[in-house]
Amino acid sequence: MADSTGTTLMDLITSDPSSTSSTSSQSTPAAPPPSLPSQTATVAASASTDRKKKGTLMQIQSDTISAAKAVRANIMPQKQKKKPVSYAQLARSIHELAATSDQKSSQRQLVHHVFPKLAVYNSVDPSLAPSLLMLDQQCEDRTVLRYVYYYLARILSDSGSQGVSSGGGIPTPNWDALADIDAVGGVTRADVVPRIVDRLTSEALNEDVEFHARRLQALKALTYAPSSSSEISQKLYEIVFGILDKVADTPQKRKKGILGTKGGDKESIIRGNLQYAALSALRRLPLDPGNPAFHHRAVQGVSFADPVAVRHSLEILSDLATSDPYGVAMGLGKLVQPGGALQDVLHMHDVLARVALARLCHSISRARSLDERPDIKTQFNSVLYQLLLDPSERVCFEAILCVLGKVDNAERTEERAAGWYRLTREILKLPEAPSAKDSNSESKDAAPSKSSKDKSSKTRRPQPLIKLVMRRLESSFRSFSRPVLHAAARVVQEMGKSRAAAFALGLQDIDEGAYVNTFPENNDSYDQDHNETSHPEGIRRVSSISNATGAKDTIASLLASLMEVVRTTVACECVYVRAMVIKALIWMQSPHESFDELESIIASELSDPAWPAPLVNDILLTLHARFKVLRAG
Repeated sequence: MADSTGTTLMDLITSDPSSTSSTSSQSTPAAPPPSLPSQTATVAASASTDRKKKGTLMQIQSDTISAAKAVRANIMPQKQKKKPVSYAQLARSIHELAATSDQKSSQRQLVHHVFPKLAVYNSVDPSLAPSLLMLDQQCEDRTVLRYVYYYLARILSDSGSQGVSSGGGIPTPNWDALADIDAVGGVTRADVVPRIVDRLTSEALNEDVEFHARRLQALKALTYAPSSSSEISQKLYEIVFGILDKVADTPQKRKKGILGTKGGDKESIIRGNLQYAALSALRRLPLDPGNPAFHHRAVQGVSFADPVAVRHSLEILSDLATSDPYGVAMGLGKLVQPGGALQDVLHMHDVLARVALARLCHSISRARSLDERPDIKTQFNSVLYQLLLDPSERVCFEAILCVLGKVDNAERTEERAAGWYRLTREILKLPEAPSAKDSNSESKDAAPSKSSKDKSSKTRRPQPLIKLVMRRLESSFRSFSRPVLHAAARVVQEMGKSRAAAFALGLQDIDEGAYVNTFPENNDSYDQDHNETSHPEGIRRVSSISNATGAKDTIASLLASLMEVVRTTVACECVYVRAMVIKALIWMQSPHESFDELESIIASELSDPAWPAPLVNDILLTLHARFKVLRAG
């Protein structure tokens, strides 16, 4: 586009604004007064003017875009892709920044540019240990120290055979092999591990209150040392037992402050932190069933104030109970009784602690070595059954699997069959004695009203286990959470396996058409008849199911109601949930029922090309295993 003087839009953009404005003012004459032509000439002139304006506007738009691109290319620099930082550059930066005198600047670079990038590699060069130890000695910044302890722990835990760890990450070479072939003589793990262990040991033994946070980090890093070294393990045992000797003497109640934070003064907070750190370290150490001190400290941790410490204690005891259930049961003693620490765990907010409690109670209540102590087995059985009422799906499902005899992959067919028998025959009656927390609160408050007593008595009526389990599973299958749906379907699958095992072994007294036990609201006479039995906590196994006139639920009706809800879950859009539901349907299929519906569901699902091949293979293996059990029965 050009005007009458021959100046284009590009000339106007690139020229001097002052000269351009003066030139345009001189070259633009005053418009003459308009004349009054005829109507036809006016229409033709206006159409010609519109076409010229349209062409002018399009030309201006095109020139403007071109000019903008040219200005951007000249003014704005192009973003250059950053080259990836190599491992050698990161290691060199750590050595240089650790030796620099400007600590603030070096620490800032380490936190923001070096340490986070080094974490993506799957192993750490042992030659970094001297610089890391230098930072540990000189630096006070908490963020830098966290990284230092983290990398020291990785150097201790790195097996180093091929420079590959199970955690994944960018592959790195075998540092020890490179150090051996280095002409100057490189640094190997054997050179630095003793120095790291000595430094961390001295810090873990430092009882200074101002050094408390670093003491916890040092103890945690020290637990990553290889367990094959008996010398290091012995040092860890001494440190952990020394800490527990000082922090485990005073019993503390688990308290909660405002907004759910732990209350208490600084001393109690430090004590709780040391309890957590010591039991966390003890959890990482190898089990030592023959060590009385190890056993005693694990039992002692159940009464600690820190809930995570209690969780680690229960996990240790659960592992010990698989090999020595009698010793664990005798060690726990009064803790399982009403008002004991194990009863308080039922009300803890830590889900994993209650999961570990379920496994512990299952191992002890099913131990053959405790057959001569049915009172102890019944107490742990009572705690396990109370976990069926837990508000967390994970805890409730774990308790159901324990009842069914599914704890690990080594369960026997007899145990699975006995699990189905327990589920369909046993009755849960919650213990009437309150816990220690409840007794203290009741002593301070006034007596409860009659209505609250009536309500609590109704909730504590004896209830069949199968009824509790079926109601909970039906509720879970109405959830919108895919993990909950998947876990519920897995529980139904394991229930089907236990049911199939019971039929395969031909257990007597399994009539799914009989009525489930129900009790009237006024059950005083029932309690009086059973108070002097060998089941003081109200866990009773009946020999046969009563055909009461008021009972309407049967095992078959409860199963039918559950399976109706399970079948609706096949419509879930997640293919993994659908696969687990199909496996549950396969195992819950009775040999007396028609296979047409199940066959239709499997055929319609497996025809979908979106199914991954491993899931299809899993379904076929499940079918094979199910029909194998049918043939055995």
